[in-house]
Amino acid sequence: QINYRDEFEEYFRFVEGSVPILLSAPHGARHKRNGAWKGEDEYTASIAVKLAEMTNAHVIYVKNQTQEDPNATSTSAYKEKIKEIIKDFDIKFLADIHGANSDRNFKICAGIIDEDPEKCSCPTFKPVIQDALGDFQSPLFNLEGLYAANPKRVTYFARHECGIVSAQFEINADSRIIKRKPDSTYALNGMDLDFRADEQKVKELLCHMKKMILNLVRIPGSDQF
Repeated sequence: QINYRDEFEEYFRFVEGSVPILLSAPHGARHKRNGAWKGEDEYTASIAVKLAEMTNAHVIYVKNQTQEDPNATSTSAYKEKIKEIIKDFDIKFLADIHGANSDRNFKICAGIIDEDPEKCSCPTFKPVIQDALGDFQSPLFNLEGLYAANPKRVTYFARHECGIVSAQFEINADSRIIKRKPDSTYALNGMDLDFRADEQKVKELLCHMKKMILNLVRIPGSDQF
């Protein structure tokens, strides 16, 4: 269902869940940024959909090529839909899923804007995220400049425009790309045609992300959920 290069007006899809968490994959297909085409974050939409199936979370993901970058413009149809979902389903936490290149020195990074609790995008839930993902990746937060601090980012938008806690998760290609698709931007550019993720890392990633989502839903004593 995810077509990196086919373009439709309705370029994203929303699938309703039953717990107050929204998974987002705004770079599931290629998109335009500053007037130029930018490649997709391969398999981020697939991972978001799979995690939603495993946890009953809501999910929104880009499925087709789009003329706008949902994560790098102040306004987009994607962001407007997120705002609508948050209101209609009383969403409490948004996990925005992205892809990082294999040369990054982490398996996953959680961008939370700032470590300062007053500025952090998820001060309440940061310990839960650490507990679930810390065995998979340590250190975990705001690695290599990936803070999600740009006001145009979905994470910032969710926190400051929609009033819910959020985090941006950058997943290394080694833990994400099951098998490079022939219509991917990398493949069409003749780059790493046979690239495959480490299967065990992919399984571990899904296991730890599932744990995080389920633990966020059942925080002991929390009146959030």
